[in-house]
Amino acid sequence: MGIKCKVICCFVAVVTLLSCGRKGAPSDAFVEEAEEVEMSEEQEVCSDEEDSLAQVPLFVATEEALDSVFNDFLFAYLHSRALRRERTAKPLRLEHPKRPTELLEQFDPEFEFSFLSGEFFTTLYGSARQMQAEDDDELEEDTIVSLQRINLNDGTIRNFLFQRDAGHWKLDALREETFEEDELCDFLTFYAHFCSDSLFQSQSIADPLRIVIQDTEDEDGSIDGIIDADQWQTFCPEVPSGIISNIRKGQNYSGNRIVMRKSGLSNGLQEIFTFSREKGNWRLTKYEN
Repeated sequence: MGIKCKVICCFVAVVTLLSCGRKGAPSDAFVEEAEEVEMSEEQEVCSDEEDSLAQVPLFVATEEALDSVFNDFLFAYLHSRALRRERTAKPLRLEHPKRPTELLEQFDPEFEFSFLSGEFFTTLYGSARQMQAEDDDELEEDTIVSLQRINLNDGTIRNFLFQRDAGHWKLDALREETFEEDELCDFLTFYAHFCSDSLFQSQSIADPLRIVIQDTEDEDGSIDGIIDADQWQTFCPEVPSGIISNIRKGQNYSGNRIVMRKSGLSNGLQEIFTFSREKGNWRLTKYEN
């Protein structure tokens, strides 16, 4: 529900940006000092309309902490209107592969980023090693990171291009494309079918399927085993479908493996789906939670 407030000024307390506990999720960033923030007139009265992004408190951190790790910056950017105003190019470029670039005078971040307002986000890697080696601190100074909104229903991708220039991350441009124009076309076409057709999904499970699941009797332990393909429908978790995300930081997708990590936004839970391509056909070959 929306929150109605009339505020002249407030103190923003020292807060901790919570991590999901994995490198694929925002890592810990600490606020070093509280700042007194004077609200502008347009901030004095909050909208009565439901706005999940607006309900989240403004996170204030030193610029060094905010910009050192992309996932930390993205977490703050998505939840702070003030930061979005400051770190969004005006006007934004909207690039198309087959027609001239447009300049957007209007940009609605609450609508554009609503696909990240659920309980989890997904990231695609070309191998388990890429996922395990992911380290934001190794990103180059003038790096461009693409946050992708992948619509599995209509085969389109919207890229939000963030660039770090002079040490500061900023949303610099948008790019629209179809699956056919992306290097992940083959996998995304397969996965759109996989997540929407239960029969096709059951036919696309390796037999046997390797699973690594948490041991319910030992929270720090796991059980590594196999199940028959026909057990997947009974065992299987909810696979990401509809609209998914991908944060591209230079992953290499040239091989025959795609690792999809499903990460919780408000907790450290995650699931990992490993797909392998054999003789031109993709199959789910491993599941972990």
